[in-house]
Amino acid sequence: GLLSMLPFFLLLHGQLEILPPPTSPVYDDAPSLKEGNINNKNVMTATNNANRRSSTTTALPPGTVIRDDISSPFCQRWSSVDAANRTLQPFDEWYTHRPNWIITNETEDMFCIESYCEEGSNSYPCPNDRRSNLVNDFWRYYNNQFRSSCDKVHYRSMWSSGWSADFLNVQEGLIDATNNFHVPLVMAAPWHYAAVKKDYSHRTCSQADLTCYFLPYHSCGSLDDICGFTPREFGVTIEECNGTKVERITTEKILDQVEIWHERGYYAYQFMTRKQLWLRRAVFDFKRKFRMKHGPESDCSVLHVRRADIIFHEQHARKYHPIADYVNLIPKEKLNDPNHTIFLLTDDANAVNEAHEFYPNLRCKYIDRPRHSGSSGGWENQ
Repeated sequence: GLLSMLPFFLLLHGQLEILPPPTSPVYDDAPSLKEGNINNKNVMTATNNANRRSSTTTALPPGTVIRDDISSPFCQRWSSVDAANRTLQPFDEWYTHRPNWIITNETEDMFCIESYCEEGSNSYPCPNDRRSNLVNDFWRYYNNQFRSSCDKVHYRSMWSSGWSADFLNVQEGLIDATNNFHVPLVMAAPWHYAAVKKDYSHRTCSQADLTCYFLPYHSCGSLDDICGFTPREFGVTIEECNGTKVERITTEKILDQVEIWHERGYYAYQFMTRKQLWLRRAVFDFKRKFRMKHGPESDCSVLHVRRADIIFHEQHARKYHPIADYVNLIPKEKLNDPNHTIFLLTDDANAVNEAHEFYPNLRCKYIDRPRHSGSSGGWENQ
């Protein structure tokens, strides 16, 4: 799964270290959170330091079912237990339908959230700033995904290639569905970040799709409802999803500005990757433990050394770059900082050997897993 490598990255230390391979996480036995009651006994007050103004807000107990009519900023208590409960929690179900609410602060004990540009209020449409543009796009995507008819949907296959490529496809699908087709986007499953690509094993959740990690992004039901079946293996095509609700719409070329470095694509990516509470807490714990281990001023550079099948790509083939090309892009003050860590992500065993040989004094970490050498694995054989 997506986060199964994080504990191993945190626990080991030293110079160039080999981390054990990630194991399949356990979900069935994860503790569940009980619904809390909002009353005088279990409500506390806390200052939301993230707000520009000084305001006192209410911190709700974990698992609280949040009222639909709440409009004031509030905080909710949480702990590392939340990271183990890998299911939709009451906050997630509420947050799914509040695209204009922004997480403003996260601490060890609580997180805080407030609304921004409430639809139908005097502040909507939002003022012309970056956050307002994001929230405006969130409203457009939400209205299309949750308030459009599910009689037909724009169904797209999940590429299961690489993170960037997968979300380029997702971003284009969301923008196309919203701007051109006016029907909800539904992405196929399984997704190889939520299940092993070759045999669909070690599923992060039963659906093995985006919703294993991120908030629901449509209200049209499961793939079984939409397609008439739940895909059980990779390679299921759009034609095989022959349910009566499927609208098969294709485009001849990628739309303009759907890449993540454009605001249009970035906002679509942000909407589709709104983290579930368990994932948000897991990321918070990961960052906190990293800084506790390596010091409050420590940080990390991530090197994604893509090799292997990149030379076979029909449109974007490129040469292999040596490790030095990546390391030389890291600021010298970071390279000279003994607290700085480099996390090496690569599909080529030769890249790991280069790091050993040419940078033995850098604190470099990587996952211990089988890798091909160069292009020996062929096309998309991770």
